[in-house]
Amino acid sequence: MARYSNLHIRKLLQDSNDAPTADEKGDILEQLTVYLFDKVPGVRFHKKNILDGVRAHELDVVFKNDKRISDLYFLDFVIITECKNTANRLGSADVRWFIDKLRDCGVSTGILISLSGITGVADGVSNAHSEVINAVIRDKVSVLLLSREEIEEFTNTDELVNLLQDKILALTIERTVL
Repeated sequence: MARYSNLHIRKLLQDSNDAPTADEKGDILEQLTVYLFDKVPGVRFHKKNILDGVRAHELDVVFKNDKRISDLYFLDFVIITECKNTANRLGSADVRWFIDKLRDCGVSTGILISLSGITGVADGVSNAHSEVINAVIRDKVSVLLLSREEIEEFTNTDELVNLLQDKILALTIERTVL
């Protein structure tokens, strides 16, 4: 278990909010994502803003996950994260686009960091939440959502690991989004 600087996390969140352009907001949120995941034992930053071979998808932040030694052994070797700091909650089209990226890359799980959240309700009755829940059956893809409030509370990597495990259980067993 590695410790996080909660002060550093909150500063990056505030810097992302205060950035003058959407690109700068995203870049700072990507820096925070690297900070959070690169501290997890067995997980290493690979690249940011990767365009696939046909330039159809841009992947925000990608990590290598050495499952032999990783605390995130339950995730794929490739961890793809999408980072969104928008004024409004993400709608179903944005969530679907991320699901398509994950499916096209052949991974079964991705991390969606949306500081404003997503539309709908956690039980999947409507909007973006239903996209997340339906993707498990339809696409064999799990999207694990991380919110601003959750990120603000992190003090160590075990908290991140436990939260992601809880999110997988909620999504696959209870068919809800935490």
